[in-house]
Amino acid sequence: MKRLSVLFLVFSLCFNVFSQTKTAQDVLNDFISQSELKNASVSVYAENLTTNTLVFDYNSNLALAPASVLKLVPTSMALELFGADYKFKTELAYSGQISADGTLNGDLYIIGYGDPCLGSQNFTSTYGKDFEILQTWTNEVKNLNIKKIKGNIIADISYFGEIPIPDDWIWEDIANYFGNQGSSLNFVDNLYYLHFKTGYTNGAATIITKIEPEGLGYKFDNQVLSSSTVWDNAYIYYTADKNQMQVKGSLAWKQDDFVVKGSIREPERYLVQAFSQNLNSNGISLDGNLKVISAFDINVPRKVFHTTYSPKLSDIVDYTNIRSFNLYAEMLAHHIMKKTEKSWNESVVEFWKKKSIDTDGLELSDACGLSRFNAITTKQIVGMLKYMGLYSANKDKFFTSLPIAGTNGTMSRFCIGTKAQNRLHAKSGSIARVRSYAGYIYNSNGDEIVFAVVVNNHSANSYRIKKIFEDFFAALVDIE
Repeated sequence: MKRLSVLFLVFSLCFNVFSQTKTAQDVLNDFISQSELKNASVSVYAENLTTNTLVFDYNSNLALAPASVLKLVPTSMALELFGADYKFKTELAYSGQISADGTLNGDLYIIGYGDPCLGSQNFTSTYGKDFEILQTWTNEVKNLNIKKIKGNIIADISYFGEIPIPDDWIWEDIANYFGNQGSSLNFVDNLYYLHFKTGYTNGAATIITKIEPEGLGYKFDNQVLSSSTVWDNAYIYYTADKNQMQVKGSLAWKQDDFVVKGSIREPERYLVQAFSQNLNSNGISLDGNLKVISAFDINVPRKVFHTTYSPKLSDIVDYTNIRSFNLYAEMLAHHIMKKTEKSWNESVVEFWKKKSIDTDGLELSDACGLSRFNAITTKQIVGMLKYMGLYSANKDKFFTSLPIAGTNGTMSRFCIGTKAQNRLHAKSGSIARVRSYAGYIYNSNGDEIVFAVVVNNHSANSYRIKKIFEDFFAALVDIE
C-alpha cells in the first residue's frame, strides 16, 4: 500500500511539472493579455532557427514604429555594403603655395567624408583623448613649415552637403544629444555638456555652472527646476535664434554637478573654430576667415597632405547597437544613400527585396528610430535578422554588436536573475509609449530563436513595461 502511495505521489509530481510547462500559445496569451497592452498595437513574430519551425505569429504583418530596434537596419546594411573592415576618412588639404618664409598663400581645408565618430571619446585609441586630434592635425601643418595662413580655414561639407533635421522629429528631441542629424564633418559626437547645480528644496531654481566644450557661442535661458521625485526630466529647445537655447523641465535636487547633454547644431563650424584656435596657440596665425562650404569648385586645385581614418566599421556598428547611438545610425544611412544613389526608404526596400523579404508596408523616415512615422513589421525585422544570422558573411560581426541581457549596453539591467539573462542577444527600442525588442534568444534546449516584438501605444510606466517584457522572455526560454 505504501509502495502504491509513493508511486501515486511521484506520478502526481511529474504530472504537475508537465502541466506547468507552457506552450508557445500560453506564453503569447499571457503577454498580450496584460492590461497595459489592452489598447496597444502589438506585433510578435519568432522562428526557431535550429528546428526551422514557427514559434509566434501574431499581427506579424502590422507595420509599426519600432523605435531604436530600427538601428538593426542601417547597421546590417552597412556591414553588407561596405564590409566590416571599411574605414571612413577625413582629409586635410591646402590650395595655393607655401612661400619660403612659411606663409601659405591660399586656403587650409578640412574635407569631411562623413566619418560618424571623428574625434569621439568612444574611440580614443583612434583619435586620442580629449581634443588630441586637433594637435595631431596642427603638427601636420607644422610639418609643412606653415607659420602663417594668408587665406581662410575652410570646413568642406560638400560630400553630403547640408543635412537637414528630419521634418518628423519632434521639437522636444532635436536640440538634445539624441536628436543630431549629422554632418559630413561630425566632431566629438556633436555633443556639448551642461553642468547644473540643483537646489535643496522641491521647485528651487537650478544654476548652469559650466558649459563644455567652451567657445560654442550658445546662450541658455535656464528654466529647469529642482525636483524631489524625478532624476532627469530636462530638455533643451531651439529658439528662433540658432545660438539661443531654452532648457525646461526638472532635475534631481541636491546635486552639485548634474550633467545634461545637448546637440551641437553645426559641428563643422565648431570644428573649424577649434582647429583655428589650436593652430593659433601653436604660433600659426590666420590672416583670413573661418568658412564652411557645402559645394566645392573642382577647378580649384587642392593638395591633400594628411588623412585621418575612422575605426573599422564593425567597431562603429558595435557602438551603434550596444549603446543605441542615434548619430552613428543616421550617418550610416547617409553613406548607404550615397552608395545606392537612392533615398533612405528606397535603399532599404531595394536591398531587402533582393534578399527575398516582402517589403510591403515598409516606410522609413529615419535610421535611428526617433521618428514615430517609421513603419516596419515584425516579420520583416525577423527576415532581416534571419538573413544576417544564416547567410551573411558578416554574421559574427553583426551578432556580437547586439547587447546581451544582464551583461552590457542598453540591455545591461534587463532580465537580471531570470533564465533569459545571457541567453538573450537583442536590440531594444523605446520612445514615448513604444517598446520593442528584436534579436536572438537561446531556449533551454540550446535552440536559437530569432524574434521581433513591437508594441505601440501601451499605457504602462517604464518599470511596468520592462517587467512585462522580462516575464515574456523568461517564459520564452522554456518553450520547446
